[in-house]
Amino acid sequence: MIRRTPRLAALCALLLALGGCAIEPRTVPDERDEAWEALRAELDRLEHWRAEGRLVVREGRDGTPANFTWIERADGSFELRLAGPWGQGAARLSGGSGRAVLVTADDLRYTARDAQRLLARVYGWDIPVAALRQWLIGLPGPEAEYTLDRFGRLETLQWGDWQIAYGRYRLADEGLDMPAVLTASHASGDNELRVAVQAWQLGEPAPSPSRSPVPLMGGGG
Repeated sequence: MIRRTPRLAALCALLLALGGCAIEPRTVPDERDEAWEALRAELDRLEHWRAEGRLVVREGRDGTPANFTWIERADGSFELRLAGPWGQGAARLSGGSGRAVLVTADDLRYTARDAQRLLARVYGWDIPVAALRQWLIGLPGPEAEYTLDRFGRLETLQWGDWQIAYGRYRLADEGLDMPAVLTASHASGDNELRVAVQAWQLGEPAPSPSRSPVPLMGGGG
């Protein structure tokens, strides 16, 4: 089972520290809205991307930390790899075409039509996986409300019952401003997700998933 820890404040501080090396753009654009539209167009064109970093999932008063790698592919499929902060436990979640598969460290395999329900059933994490794919790269949904920072990037995002705040950005190798630190909080106050992205890879085909699970997180339950 996933090991949880109440030391959420320390874990959140660690995530903020990880984002400390984020690089700000050198100049503030003259027209913030125009800068945002240009950035949004570039993000909309992304087909392949990979993000690596750390996250903390809080359910109630308990927080669960993990290292993560998210791989997005042009065919709409994705793979989320999770690993405990000291290499403990593991899981690999993959999805696409209306099917999700979760493989745990002890090689247990779970399937469902919805990745969010699968994570909730096995790990107790109520995370909107489909939305997270856009939160990570800093794109709002069609009906989401948002505010921009002075550089023309997302600063806050209201997505249904979730409020997302972007703390830091970093310049990816391709020159795009990509989120480095974000916090997603549910309106109930019971669920929170904090993410620090340490590395972005954009515009190149992601590697095919291995047949055996990477050393990941948790066990079946």
